[in-house]
Amino acid sequence: MTSQSDSRRLKILVLSLSISTAMAATAAQAAPQDQQTIEALRAQLQQMQQRLDRLEQQQAAASQESTQDTGTSQSSQNTSNSTQQSGGGQQVANSEGRTQSGVPSTAEENQSAIEQLQQTKIGGTLELSTHFDDWNEGSRDRAGDMDFGKFILTVDGEVNDIPYSMEYRFYDGYQFLHHGWVGYNASDEDTFQLGLVQSPFGSSEFGYMGWYGNLPYYMGFADNQNAGLKWEHDAGKWTSSLAFFKNSQLGTGNEHYGTNPVPEGDQDNRAVNQLAGRFGYTFGYDTDYSTELAISGRGGQFYNDTTNDSGDNWATALSLNGKYGNWSTLLQATHYEYHAKNPTGVSRDTVQVGSFGGNWLIPATAQIYSASLGYDMDVDWGPFSSVTFFNDYSYVSPDGDYDFAGNGGSIQDPQLNDVGMLLSADPFYVWFDIVTGKNALGFIGPADDQWHTSIQSNFGVTF
Repeated sequence: MTSQSDSRRLKILVLSLSISTAMAATAAQAAPQDQQTIEALRAQLQQMQQRLDRLEQQQAAASQESTQDTGTSQSSQNTSNSTQQSGGGQQVANSEGRTQSGVPSTAEENQSAIEQLQQTKIGGTLELSTHFDDWNEGSRDRAGDMDFGKFILTVDGEVNDIPYSMEYRFYDGYQFLHHGWVGYNASDEDTFQLGLVQSPFGSSEFGYMGWYGNLPYYMGFADNQNAGLKWEHDAGKWTSSLAFFKNSQLGTGNEHYGTNPVPEGDQDNRAVNQLAGRFGYTFGYDTDYSTELAISGRGGQFYNDTTNDSGDNWATALSLNGKYGNWSTLLQATHYEYHAKNPTGVSRDTVQVGSFGGNWLIPATAQIYSASLGYDMDVDWGPFSSVTFFNDYSYVSPDGDYDFAGNGGSIQDPQLNDVGMLLSADPFYVWFDIVTGKNALGFIGPADDQWHTSIQSNFGVTF
């Protein structure tokens, strides 16, 4: 019973007592007819008192039942939602879902993890391609061809300082994992990645601007992925990255994105136990006019599956990545050497590499030079909102004799150039490329010391 009810009842009792006393005093002096009236009033007062008692009893009972229901509900909620079993014993949380020490409960931690998992980004790309090759008679007769380009599926996210990323690609006749890794953000500046990761080598993440790529890519010194552990440190102007790669790829075949040695046929070599590193400094950091200078290096064991002997390989590169308003440029100079332990009779002047389901030969030792220039701007061309113009040029200077066709001859000065533009109408895009090559590792025409041309376009949508 509340204090307000007690006070009200006390007032009524005092009033009743006063009335009764007054009635008793008056009754002693009243006439007989008045005596009957007083007795009737006294009876009515007693009935009112009894009714008041019953009402207060009912109110008290209802209040007690409500209190019990509330307590039961709170107890049930705390039991089902705030009691968790941990490795060290049971923790009982308060009504806010935290333990008595103020540490978030397991329920809160699980809810936080679920929310972060729900932030996983799933995306992809669908692309169709056309190409006209001037050295191919069939392509000339058909005025080019249109083919399925690729379908890409991507997954990216982060849970409790553990980022992850995966990209899987489907092409006509084959498919492969482009990259796939799980990482750890040790600090705001330091990140570790484990899996199939981007190799820290060269002028930028890709090393070229166009759709087709350049000779450093087709020789394994740009836009390359390897299997192992990588550490990245980003301190603003200074960036550094170190990696240990157990294998160049996941598996020994040639169905992968990055170009790497492929242990097949006579050239049965693979790159294993490799170390790689890249260190860069950016002038004009965080401005519209910046220049990054970087040095890269890598090397390790070059194992031959036929002879079971190990040679070695190493490479180094100086690079520049410049951004000047709407203009951008990439420069890279690379020197590399492969020292293979091939069987007797197998040339050591070339090394077999491969990707996208194919193999080809590159010089065992060479210098590679590449330069890219780009200009991007916003436009209002119908559905298109931006355009990027680009040119990628690359040149290879082999040491000694080099014959990528394996015919015993000597091929000099492989060159490749890609000029074109990228039109964007988010989420749609169109690449237009005019690719010309001379002795270009067999990609743009034969090795006949002549320039050949491929006109290409690629239409895609991202989601």
